[in-house]
Amino acid sequence: MFSHVVTHRPSTIDIALTKGVALNFNSIETIHGLTSDHRPVILKWDLPTAGGLFPSAKLLIGKVSTALEKIDTPNLNSIPNDIASTDEIDLAIGALTNHVRTVVEESEREVPASSDRRKFPPDILELIRAKNAALRRASAYPTPEYRSRARALQREVKARVREFRNESWSDLMEEIKPSHKAFWAVTKALKTEGYTPIPPLKKPDNSEAIDDAEIAECLADSIETQCSHASPPHDIAHISRIEEEVLQKTSLEPKDDLAPVSLSEVQTLVKSLNTRKAPGLDGISNKAIKCFSIPLLSLLVAIFNACIKNCYFPPAWKEAEVIGIHKPGKPRDLPASYRPISLLSGLGKLFEKILKTRLSDHLLGKGLIIDEQFGFRPAHSCPQQVLRLVEYVSEGFETERSTVAVFFDVAKAFDRQTDISHLGMSALTRQDVLSEQEFLKAPPSPLLYSAYTNDVPRPSSSGVQLALFADDTALFYGNRNRST
Repeated sequence: MFSHVVTHRPSTIDIALTKGVALNFNSIETIHGLTSDHRPVILKWDLPTAGGLFPSAKLLIGKVSTALEKIDTPNLNSIPNDIASTDEIDLAIGALTNHVRTVVEESEREVPASSDRRKFPPDILELIRAKNAALRRASAYPTPEYRSRARALQREVKARVREFRNESWSDLMEEIKPSHKAFWAVTKALKTEGYTPIPPLKKPDNSEAIDDAEIAECLADSIETQCSHASPPHDIAHISRIEEEVLQKTSLEPKDDLAPVSLSEVQTLVKSLNTRKAPGLDGISNKAIKCFSIPLLSLLVAIFNACIKNCYFPPAWKEAEVIGIHKPGKPRDLPASYRPISLLSGLGKLFEKILKTRLSDHLLGKGLIIDEQFGFRPAHSCPQQVLRLVEYVSEGFETERSTVAVFFDVAKAFDRQTDISHLGMSALTRQDVLSEQEFLKAPPSPLLYSAYTNDVPRPSSSGVQLALFADDTALFYGNRNRST
């Protein structure tokens, strides 16, 4: 092993067993040129240092708001006064993004990684200081006496810290109750299984993806496959008719019947943003958006209105950085066992909320979504739909009526939907490594899924009942005659 400390001598390990250590492998090389009864292998990895385990945080300090009030900048001066075309929309978004990113970078300050040393009592802090002084002395004058003293203090500090933490934990367990501020954090920690090292992912050819770039590509390919149709459509004539209708609708001149976006509407949405959400590829966090001045918000309103007028969703807001989260109980070496989480632009998500408001007014306000669909609509929920079925079955018990039900679930419903819109997914990330760009087709809103499946057959005339919640469907029917 070659230590990162140049004064340390390299060593050889015949076998190494690790548990709970996140090893970031860089490469594995086999050495063939040595005459030995061993097969030498060089593994290069980065151990999790204190900075890796507790990375330094970047804090957005107060001067961001003041800096964002200055809109007379080279970036923003390139934006036309009247944003009209789609090219001008893209230009305005790029200029706004660059401006905000520049201001945030100049206004950030580095915050050191947090340490729990300040929580230690004075006697442990004094012991730590003595240990550090002994280590410095032993490093400068490596005599047996100084080195022995340093090792003794290291053992003493370790034992005292362990004793203190055990005492603190015992005290916490004695006083913990649901009203305690740490109750749910402790509960979650106790339920967590702990860190499990991620094994190499298996590629379709059963070879292993070892380095980060290969793993990112492996995840990207897997999600692209999952989001693609595995079989051709069953009703070609139906698909053709729908495509013709879509082409006919999109060829019409856009109507100006949507309510324009107002400054107060955007201010209300910005005020409700969750600052703990991760930013997308543009790097603009919700915390930065909350610092927007009135002129910047007005510019955003102009961009939103231009997008609505042109029936245009900017490509920059369609790109997502996607991370894979392991699905509990699934094998960790299979790419399909990781759920893709998309990190989209915060500005793009603001525009999506504005569109959703108008889409809901159209679909739900006009009663266009069938009553049997309980998903993604106000005053409706999954428990209410379940209760509807349970009451139907319960009434059958009283009237000696038997009930039969069939339940359907659409696999990858929101991944494989292609007949509504196109959304680009730009990258899959693993430890800051991005894959090549992948382009997928998927619906931008669950509400649109309800619109897409709104023509589901409603067999109420035969007595068969229909219950829908998103992509879950139940058909149930009751009769005293079981053969019926």
